[in-house]
Amino acid sequence: MKTLTIIGSSGFLGRSIIDYAFLKSLSKWKINKIVSISRKKIKLPKKGKVKIKHYARDISKFKKLPRTDYIIYAINTNNSFSDLKSIKKFVELIKNMPKKTKILFTSSGIVYNKLENKEVYKQNKIFIEKIFQTLGNYGYHVSIARLFTFIGERILDDKRYAISEFINSGLSKDKIYVKSNKIVYRSYMHSYDMVSWLIKILIHSSPECPTFDVGSDEKIKIQSLARLVGKILKKPVKFKKITDKKIENYTPNIKKAKKELKLKINYKLRPSLYSIIKQKYE
Repeated sequence: MKTLTIIGSSGFLGRSIIDYAFLKSLSKWKINKIVSISRKKIKLPKKGKVKIKHYARDISKFKKLPRTDYIIYAINTNNSFSDLKSIKKFVELIKNMPKKTKILFTSSGIVYNKLENKEVYKQNKIFIEKIFQTLGNYGYHVSIARLFTFIGERILDDKRYAISEFINSGLSKDKIYVKSNKIVYRSYMHSYDMVSWLIKILIHSSPECPTFDVGSDEKIKIQSLARLVGKILKKPVKFKKITDKKIENYTPNIKKAKKELKLKINYKLRPSLYSIIKQKYE
């Protein structure tokens, strides 16, 4: 059996993997143990289908990483100085690990786009992608997943995203507000699909550093998404007037993942929304 290490496990991605492991198991990928590393302590499920060891410690404090077969590098990349320090330390640590250890970097679809106030985040992702590609040149088994937008119970805790804002507003207020003054397209992959895709890409790691988009191909306007949430919660939706004619499209191209890795979407948006909102009610 195998061990999976998640570096940066306190965010949506890391917590979603841990939730999946405890609720659904990672045994089909022969993973029975998770090593969780994050700067802060996280609350773990009491019972589950996987063993887990959590280190509430910055990666810079490690002299060596615990023995592992797989690594997902999921540290948030919003702070340039902190990111540079973390990735530098990570590269030092993996020099002492077998090159057959498979390592995935969770990048972002932002590398393709110009979204408002995201330039630093974009450049950080591009920079770390280049480091992983270089590691591949030295024989390390690496891969890159460019993540887009997602839906899942954990996303409701993050108010940066439109979908969590719509659901939380619908649950706590008398109206749902759409603040965008332009047409915006997004697509939402369920966290369960996200986890299974990431594990498959991770296992596919090689010195060629394969790169895949991760997200749903079920595109939807933000305005339509708000209407859908409003319909489920029986709340009216108030829209901002469209004054900007520019259309923003932040959706993935998953043809490569479907063709090369035989990946598919198992959870559609509408039933996923109903399920998550129902869980929130309960």
